[in-house]
Amino acid sequence: MTETPKTTKRPAGRKADPATAILAEVKTARKTVAYDRMPLAGGLLPVKGRAHHLREARRWGDVEDARRLTDMPGWDSTLIPVLYGALAEQDPQHARDGLVRLAALVVAAVEDIDREAG
Repeated sequence: MTETPKTTKRPAGRKADPATAILAEVKTARKTVAYDRMPLAGGLLPVKGRAHHLREARRWGDVEDARRLTDMPGWDSTLIPVLYGALAEQDPQHARDGLVRLAALVVAAVEDIDREAG
């Protein structure tokens, strides 16, 4: 006896996750981006580049902390230290984790823009 697989339907009136639509846009946009293999920290002296990125991550982290303390946050000071932090990583897995976190924050920022637009 064969059973037919059950399909789960979304209850009527339940909104789709806005991140799903944003990620579909990202997937489409990704197709237009050239794929070049390259290191995260490039240039003639990648070690110096990573050191620079680490300084910038700390500097922007301080900006983020100060803004949060004065209740005046912004996506710039939220995104930039995460980006610089990922670029400063020597361990590929930690760099990847940082980039995934950055991607999640970028999606949240786009959601915020969409919410503001109404």
